Amino acid sequence: MADLLAKQGEEVDLTVGIEKAGAPLATAVANQLDTDLGTYAPAKHQWDEGDIDEQGGGFSRNFAAIRNRDCYVVDDIITSGTTMRESIDAIREQGGEPIACVVLVDKRGYDEIDGVPVYSLVDVVRVDREE
Repeated sequence: MADLLAKQGEEVDLTVGIEKAGAPLATAVANQLDTDLGTYAPAKHQWDEGDIDEQGGGFSRNFAAIRNRDCYVVDDIITSGTTMRESIDAIREQGGEPIACVVLVDKRGYDEIDGVPVYSLVDVVRVDREE
C-alpha cells in the first residue's frame, strides 16, 4: 500500500486511517512512508443509524491534526465509496488536502473519488454470465 502511495511523488507528511480497520493499515503505511498518523472515525461508526445525518464523523485527538496538511487516506475496503467520500470532505473541511487514497480492496473500481486518486491492491470485478 505504501508503494502505491509513494508513486505520487509528493512531500506528504500525514497519513489518515479511516477507523476501524483502516487505522492499523495506516499505521503501517505511515511508518513505511515516515509520515505522521491521524485517524478519522466516520459517522457510521460513531452514532446510531438515525443520528448519522445530524452528526458527522470526527478526527481522533490522540493522533496528528490535519492543520492545512497534505495527506494520504487509508482504509481496508471501498464498498460504495460513501465512507471515503465523507473522509475526503472532512479532511478538506479541516483545511487539509487529500493527495491520494489507498485500500486493500476496491469493490467499485474507482480511479478517483472527488478528484482524489484511488489505489487498491485488489479490484473486485463483476463478471456476468451469458445465458
